[in-house]
Amino acid sequence: MLSTRILQLTDLHVFQDPDARLRGIPTFQLLCDVVEHIKQSGEEFDFVVVTGDHTHDELQESYSAVRQVLSPWLDRLFQVPGNHDDRAVLRSVFSDRIAGQGDTQINFTFQAGNWLCLGLDTHVPSSVPGLIDAEQIAWAKEQVRSLKPDMIGLFLHHPPVNVGSEWMDIIGLTGKELLQSWFTEEPRIRFACCGHVHHEFQTRWNQTDILTTPSTGIQFSPRGSTPTFVADPPGYRIIELNPEGYTTRVIRLPETRFAPVI
Repeated sequence: MLSTRILQLTDLHVFQDPDARLRGIPTFQLLCDVVEHIKQSGEEFDFVVVTGDHTHDELQESYSAVRQVLSPWLDRLFQVPGNHDDRAVLRSVFSDRIAGQGDTQINFTFQAGNWLCLGLDTHVPSSVPGLIDAEQIAWAKEQVRSLKPDMIGLFLHHPPVNVGSEWMDIIGLTGKELLQSWFTEEPRIRFACCGHVHHEFQTRWNQTDILTTPSTGIQFSPRGSTPTFVADPPGYRIIELNPEGYTTRVIRLPETRFAPVI
């Protein structure tokens, strides 16, 4: 089997007004910059995964703008919501990509050779911290039981571990212990790829690599006890699956064009 290539984008935070800025960062403009950078690189992908926070204002017009920017990959696009998403609006704009109705959970499943990739929904309406519960983990386990993969990759918005940041860990994932228990009992889970924290981070829970990815817009620093923003360029993650395992790398744009307003 040839390798399967996945592009992860996260924390887009697009507004209805394309010129609007999030603490001085023009999120729509930088999303366009990121997509153009990817196009110019010549990189090709079998799957594109957005791990939440498609918009900042949760408006239909904002989701429609995201859809237009991501249009080159609509036939291979998979999504989970973040805390800055509205499930019903996200689902309505991407109705050809997201099954179900209304504000029910948004999950996904796709297979790539001997790999199974699952999207988990950690969104809690009107809440910044996320939640994973036993029912959703039972759903994931059923996908594994039914499809019998050799290896498993997970995608979700909130990291299932603390990231060593006082202010970020306060707004982390409730129920993460349930996922950690699954990591311990299920050796086939090789990675959990996340967003939410707007910077690159990596740790390990048993055999599971926990990965976070820079935002396509504003960048956070894990330092300090209050939200801290830094003048780093936006980025994205590439994951390559193969029959023996996977490789991954984060790519940032070559220059910082905008500094956050603190």
